[in-house]
Amino acid sequence: MKKTLLTISALLVTTVLSVAQTCTPDAQYAGASAGLYPAGPLGPTCELIAPKTIVSLTDTLVSSPLGPVTLYISRMRINSVSGLPAGLQLGTDVIATADQDGPWGYWDNTGSIPNQTAAFGCAYVFGSGGDWDAAVGGGPNNDGEYPLEFVVDAYVVTSQNAFVDGFINLPAWVSTIDPGVGGGTFLIYDTLVVPTDYAEISTSITGDQNVEPGTTYTYSVPQDPNVTYDWTVLNGSIESGQGTNEIEVIWSGSGVVEVNLTDGGCEGADGIPVTAITTGLDEVAGINASVYPNPSNGEFNLRVADTDVLQARVVDVSGKLILSNQFAGSNLYTLDLNNVKSGIYILELESETGKTYKRLIKN
Repeated sequence: MKKTLLTISALLVTTVLSVAQTCTPDAQYAGASAGLYPAGPLGPTCELIAPKTIVSLTDTLVSSPLGPVTLYISRMRINSVSGLPAGLQLGTDVIATADQDGPWGYWDNTGSIPNQTAAFGCAYVFGSGGDWDAAVGGGPNNDGEYPLEFVVDAYVVTSQNAFVDGFINLPAWVSTIDPGVGGGTFLIYDTLVVPTDYAEISTSITGDQNVEPGTTYTYSVPQDPNVTYDWTVLNGSIESGQGTNEIEVIWSGSGVVEVNLTDGGCEGADGIPVTAITTGLDEVAGINASVYPNPSNGEFNLRVADTDVLQARVVDVSGKLILSNQFAGSNLYTLDLNNVKSGIYILELESETGKTYKRLIKN
């Protein structure tokens, strides 16, 4: 497919990869026209990679003293790149072929002119997790967007016309050919975007939130082969599935189920409260208690049947301790959650006679 030399811009790569990895061309673009895939700016994924696949040019149409003429290209290279955030670097899947003239290596077409098969490769920007974190909120406009400038080169082996070959002294790199006949320096522009939430994994637990103690329930999140799953359960036990995207739980009473996800440089979590539906659960647990108003704007009244020493703990759905108080000598106490954000919390009550849980909803 013939294109002007200016379309070499389609071969520029602005990709992202962690230090310990390299990119792999995306097979879905094999056989596509010359270009860079997928289109648009990219940023780091959980593995700190955002590879772009390169499909090289094999020929291009330029002007000559004899009119339009096709030039045949055998290889491509990136000469330089500027605008990268501090600590981040450019890499390619052909770095093993790098030399002084081609610091990131060469993508070589295969086959014989004029029936070549375009080179199929990829390139990337890489750095540590700390380098990517430092790039968040940077750039000329402090928005995490970095305009990048690349100089890309193509090696022209021959043309359709022997006179043109001699006139422009082929074979030669495009950067050494007279601009008047289609040569010169080609500046390619793209944008690297590093969003503030690039290291966050979003997930959602599905499963019953109203449960009967002593019964097994299943909880799951969408499966991803790259993710590590770590489940925790408050007031229940995990019977099977730890380390996978689905677990089975037997509940002792009201509690919380949470999953923490890890995928390379990313982390995420989700948790849901679970309410025991057994009648008289609190009395069975040894503590007769009620909470009101619930939902509340921040202050909850806790009424208990006796005046024994009572330990009250409030945790969020991830299990993080929000409040801890010890009460005694009264039947009515106040829980102050004015300084926490709206959401669902779990109140754990414990005394010498037992333990129970209550769900709190902060408006």
